[in-house]
Amino acid sequence: MLSSCYFNYQPRYYNGKISSYEALLRTPKSDIECYIESINDHVAFDLAVIESIIQQRSRLSNPEKTKLAINISISSLLNDEFIDACEKIFEHEKNIILELTRHDTTSDFSRIQSAIKQLKAKDIQFALDDYGKGYANSELFLHLDVEYIKLDRKLIKNITQSYVVYSLIKTKYEKIVKVLDKHIIIEGVETFEQLNLLKQFGAMTYQGFYFSKPISIEDVKQTASNIDSYKNKTKSFCNLLDQAIYDMNRAKDHHEIKRAIQHLMKIDHYNTIGISPNFFDVYNEQRRINKNYNELLERKSSPHFLLVSSLISSCDALVIIRDSEGNAIFNNDKHINYLGVDLVDYSAEQACNKFPDYHTCLDLDNELLNSDTCFIVSNETVETENGKQFFHTYRQKIKHFDQAFIICSIYEANDSINIDTLTGCYQKSYLKSTYASAYQTLVFIDLDGFKLINDVHGHNKGDEVLRDFAQSIQKMLRERDVIVRFGGDEFVLLLDSSSLSELDNVLKLLEIKLKLIFY
Repeated sequence: MLSSCYFNYQPRYYNGKISSYEALLRTPKSDIECYIESINDHVAFDLAVIESIIQQRSRLSNPEKTKLAINISISSLLNDEFIDACEKIFEHEKNIILELTRHDTTSDFSRIQSAIKQLKAKDIQFALDDYGKGYANSELFLHLDVEYIKLDRKLIKNITQSYVVYSLIKTKYEKIVKVLDKHIIIEGVETFEQLNLLKQFGAMTYQGFYFSKPISIEDVKQTASNIDSYKNKTKSFCNLLDQAIYDMNRAKDHHEIKRAIQHLMKIDHYNTIGISPNFFDVYNEQRRINKNYNELLERKSSPHFLLVSSLISSCDALVIIRDSEGNAIFNNDKHINYLGVDLVDYSAEQACNKFPDYHTCLDLDNELLNSDTCFIVSNETVETENGKQFFHTYRQKIKHFDQAFIICSIYEANDSINIDTLTGCYQKSYLKSTYASAYQTLVFIDLDGFKLINDVHGHNKGDEVLRDFAQSIQKMLRERDVIVRFGGDEFVLLLDSSSLSELDNVLKLLEIKLKLIFY
């Protein structure tokens, strides 16, 4: 049956390495498609092809470390003898992809799916060949449990001449990869310009004359193993949301619509499309959700949205956005690089366990969430291996439908701030920094009788008194209050308070505690 035929092998490339070879049947006498159409018994023919290719591969060193793709007619999967024969062959022969061609020869989706499942138990992988060639059943067969979808070369032929062609291929790519979670093989890549355009879509496998012409079995080499990188780990939120909207709009009655909206609420945890917490008219709510969703999609593709997204992602500040529970829902690259982790992957509790100072951040968030204001500024100090690092933090409270979020923009302070070596307080220069401007209350302290201590007991004793006083004050102050050594025995307190009654209480408490300590 194959006496007048021979095979060449075309390399396929993924991430710059050969991931597999497609076995290409060749005949010297006629066009290969006409030759295949003239065959009467495709089951026997496909089995002969499989056995011949495996026999050729056996001549290689470590044959099973070379992945080969073999074309078979999809209708062969409907034949029990073919399935039985394949099970025996692939009990021992591994690293094989069966590519399903001639999709128009059957429409029995369920039986094809069952046959694929049966052969997958033998570690066979499957590809749907020639997608886009015009077969009537191609769209149906996209849902088969195959690992690969192979785009027909005709799809990319004019990609460098037409933006419409480019856009259509991009749409197909997103549908197959992001919705169906399958890997794309694209054939017929012949120029650098074609490759450069295709690379913009994302990861895929390439084959074509730009990389290599078909070669003989003697030139075939061991292939790279990288199938694990093909699969998306999780379905994107956008796809989950889009599918939930689809389910809501195909619902048949108000009971189904209500269940679909409730499911949508579980997916859309932050209520980005503004579902009413208590709705009674499901049809009105359905219309409102669709309106909000379409507006969201329109904004997403606007230049203003893209600019804002870029600004937040690449600005000089460390930016983090948290929900009212303290969970990070976004942090930009600068924030991720500074901490060495992406806090979106952590719960609030996990973040606090990893970074103990994170409790302070959440306390300040809660202070803003529970206040009447929508904006606060704080100055924060972080202990690092190289000493203290100072930051200005700007917090803003944002309400989105029924939820509140905190946007933090954190800038590294370039102020010249020095620490007094004796007392551990900030030096006088602190009062001229932008840190000091964030405080609304200043208290001046002068130690009465301090000169007498120096005169009678000496400066060493005086230094000890100053140090004890400063340390005692620091223990009494609240987390965001600051003590500055103004000079000699004079100190300045910067208090995080604008209430006179609260200030009076703080000062009385300090006076009482200091008398107990020093008298």
